[in-house]
Amino acid sequence: MMNKKRSRLPRGLRWKSDSPYIWFSWRDSRGKQHQQSTESDDSVKAFAFRTQFMEKGKDYEKRAECQTPEMGKLPLRRVAEFYFSWKTANCSAETVAREKRIFKSVEKFFGSRFPTNAIGLHHIRDYQRERREQISPTMKQPVTARTVNYEMHLLRSAMTFAGCWMPELEVGYQPLREIKRRAGKVATKDQLVTIITEAMANEYWQLAVYCAALAAGTGCRGGEIRHLQLRDIDLDGGKIRIVREIAKNRKERQPRLMALADWGMRQLLLRAQALGATEPQHYLSPLSLTRSRSAKDKNQKFDVNRPMTGWVKSWRKLMQKCNMDGFRFHDLRHTFRTLGAEAGVPLEVMMAQLGHMDRETSLEYVHIQQQALERAKQLIESEQAPVLAAAQRSSGAADGSATPKV
Repeated sequence: MMNKKRSRLPRGLRWKSDSPYIWFSWRDSRGKQHQQSTESDDSVKAFAFRTQFMEKGKDYEKRAECQTPEMGKLPLRRVAEFYFSWKTANCSAETVAREKRIFKSVEKFFGSRFPTNAIGLHHIRDYQRERREQISPTMKQPVTARTVNYEMHLLRSAMTFAGCWMPELEVGYQPLREIKRRAGKVATKDQLVTIITEAMANEYWQLAVYCAALAAGTGCRGGEIRHLQLRDIDLDGGKIRIVREIAKNRKERQPRLMALADWGMRQLLLRAQALGATEPQHYLSPLSLTRSRSAKDKNQKFDVNRPMTGWVKSWRKLMQKCNMDGFRFHDLRHTFRTLGAEAGVPLEVMMAQLGHMDRETSLEYVHIQQQALERAKQLIESEQAPVLAAAQRSSGAADGSATPKV
């Protein structure tokens, strides 16, 4: 039976003279070679067994490498892979993907071979200095201290994960000084009208202004608007649903649509329908697969199952046209918040509409409310001035003619 001529096997598999089964060789992490039987004499089944066995072996080695106390000897890029893979257990995929993009500049600085445990305080200081001198490709201005500090926060987290953020780094590291800014700029009514008028005259700005109307009429963030799906929209009820996965505080909420937001939403729905978004899971703003974003472009293709990446360039050019350089899309959220404060909307109600508000923003909201109340007091007093004057005259006359009681 053993002397019977056997079939030719694919590369990596072999017959063993003293066994009826097909075998293959493999090496462990220390380089030691082993022999493994596939428990089959069928070449197709044996090849599938080998493939699956080798994949499991790679996964095991990755887990073992991640758990080893020598993890700090790995390059920073490798450590970052393990760190972000672990972080998906506690954060949304969107957050992890964003932090991976932010961390690219750190990986580029240290290279693909620099050991993580070799990163010292002088390397971190050199990075801070060089990074601040760079120009942001999206913002077209020097990289801010806030950005550098966030990148260093991720580096610190990755090094802590690898067990090589040493006490001397903890003591010696100093974040860059950040310039404290107010919560944001506020657009006037005339400026909002200008934004809409200018955008509607340019097809390439219309998507941005539809989203802007939605932001100015709900207070939603740009990321929340981008990730809206058709099932999250309730026009009849006049509200939308921000699911917990995309909310900053990881709490679902249902913002109400003001009239301006309702207009923007209806325009976005018409656009989405024209691009093929019809099912509940489809995105309101589908991802463009080509450089052109024009819905009239015959060569244009969209993926309705993925959200668009953003409208930064369109928004920046629109703001330049409106002579509003520096006005961010996020400032529309602050505009909505300020209008609510001036109208006397309670803080608790506004937080239910906007979601997360930090302590400084909440205090500023209350401050705006107090200013609005003071202006209201002055307006009412000016209207009541004739009545007050008459009351004072009558009071004076009555005091002069009255006979004091003994």
